[in-house]
Amino acid sequence: MQQRIKRNALKPGMYVVSHGLGTFEDPLVRVDKPLLTQADIRAYVPLEAESVVIETSVNISLLGQNRPVGVPITTSLSDELPIARKLYSDALIHVKSFVDDVRKGTDIDCRKAVPLVENFIESVFRNESAAATLFKLRDFDEYTYTHSINVSLLAVLLGKHLELGRPELLKLGLAGMYHDVGKARIPENVLNKPGKLTEAEFQLMKTHPLEGYKIMMRQPDMDPEVLRAVVEHHERFDGAGYPRGLTGDAIGLFSRIIAVVDVYDALTSRRVYKDAMAPAKALGMMYQWRDKDFPPGAIENFIRCIGVFPVGSLVRLSGGEYGIVAGVNPQKPTKPEIKVVLDAKMRPQIARVLDLFALEGTVEAQEITQVLNPAECNIDLEHFFLS
Repeated sequence: MQQRIKRNALKPGMYVVSHGLGTFEDPLVRVDKPLLTQADIRAYVPLEAESVVIETSVNISLLGQNRPVGVPITTSLSDELPIARKLYSDALIHVKSFVDDVRKGTDIDCRKAVPLVENFIESVFRNESAAATLFKLRDFDEYTYTHSINVSLLAVLLGKHLELGRPELLKLGLAGMYHDVGKARIPENVLNKPGKLTEAEFQLMKTHPLEGYKIMMRQPDMDPEVLRAVVEHHERFDGAGYPRGLTGDAIGLFSRIIAVVDVYDALTSRRVYKDAMAPAKALGMMYQWRDKDFPPGAIENFIRCIGVFPVGSLVRLSGGEYGIVAGVNPQKPTKPEIKVVLDAKMRPQIARVLDLFALEGTVEAQEITQVLNPAECNIDLEHFFLS
C-alpha cells in the first residue's frame, strides 16, 4: 500500500516510490528503491521536496549501522523478501509493457529497465536467497512475461557467483530481461501451442533470437555484449544450437550464462503444455547435457550457485518432517540448510533450522528424501519464511 508522507518524516529503511507533487514547481520524480541510510535519503530525495510516496508494505532496517566502511549491507531473508517481491512486481509491469508494445509495432525504450536491474543487483548483494526464493514463491502464472524476469535474476545470481563486477552484472541482467524479446514477433498460437510444434512452426520459433537482435539494434547506445547474448542464447557448445551453429568459445560469455539459466527456468516453470519440473530433476538433466549443450564447468558452477535443492524448495527429510531449503552450501550442494516447519503429518510445528552438512556423520544426520510441489500440498511457503 502506498502512502504520501512529509519529506522530514522519511526514515532509513523505507521504500520510496517517488517524490514531488507532479506540478511544474514540484515535478514528480520516480525513485523505486529502499533508502537504507541517511546518505541514501540525501542522495535520492532533495531537501526542497515537500513530500514523498512510500510503499508501506516494504520497510527494512539497516543492519550494522556502525559497520566498517566497505563492508556490504546485508539483510535477513525475512527482511529482504518483501523488497524482492516488490521489485519482481515492478519488473512484471515493465515486461508486459515492452512485450505488448513490440506486438503492436510500437517502439520500446530499454533504458527504462536499467533501474529495475540495478535494484535486482542491490537486492542480490543484500541477500541472494531472497531473489532465489522468488522462483518458488512467485504467484504469477504468466510465463511469457515472468520468464524474462527469472532469467534476468538468475543471470545476475550466477554472474555474481562468477565474480563479475556490477557494471557487467547490469549488462548481464539487461541481456536476461530482453533475451526473448523476439518472441513477441511469433504468433501466439505458435508460442503457446499446447501440443508439439510442426516442423514449420519450429522453424518459425527459431527465428526469435534474430528478431530480438533486430529489435535491440534499434535501441540507442545498446551494449554489444547485450546484443550478442540476445542473438546467441540458443547457441550450444557442440554447435547444435541456432541461429548460427556456433561452437565453443565462439559463443560469448553472457550468451553462455543466459543459455544455462534460460533452460533451467524453462524446465522448472509450468507451461500450457507441461507441468513444472522439480529443480533437482532439472539440474540432473542439465548435468547430463554438460560438455555438449553447455561448456565444461558451466552446470557445475550453476549448481554451486543455487544448490541441488535451491532456496525455497519444499522437501521431506529422512526423519519424516518437512522443511524449506533456507540456505545453500556451495561445498556440499546436497546438504543445504533446512528450516523444518511441519511434522511428519504435515502439521505446523515450532520452526527450527537444521544444517544437514554440519550434522553429517552424527546420530542426528538426515537426508532429503523428496522434493514436493507446495501448491499441490496447499502450503504457503512465504508464511513460513516470514515467521
